[in-house]
Amino acid sequence: MSRYILSDWRSDDPEDPFIVFVQIDGERYLERIINVFHDGRVETESLWEEDPINISPPVPELQSINEADEFTACYTSASLFEGVWQEATNTRRLSPTSINNLMQTLHNPDQGSGGT
Repeated sequence: MSRYILSDWRSDDPEDPFIVFVQIDGERYLERIINVFHDGRVETESLWEEDPINISPPVPELQSINEADEFTACYTSASLFEGVWQEATNTRRLSPTSINNLMQTLHNPDQGSGGT
């Protein structure tokens, strides 16, 4: 069963994404990734056709991610991920409203579209 992790990445490098949204499988291997940059553009990658074991190590547990100073992360719903994935793959950008909604979900994960 897949899980979805939304994270805020505080990096000094302007070339790094500031939102990273991932879908992971039951063993915590990446399935799909959405990177959101400050200018609204996005990069997406689907690893479903690949063997994820050979691509990346398992994604750390949420507590470990949040222990790093540069990240804030929460689990979110499949519906939120799918909506963002559709917008990202269709337009290669996210609207300011979509970015704002992601940030609100990230910082208030028990409200709205966040959750497990």
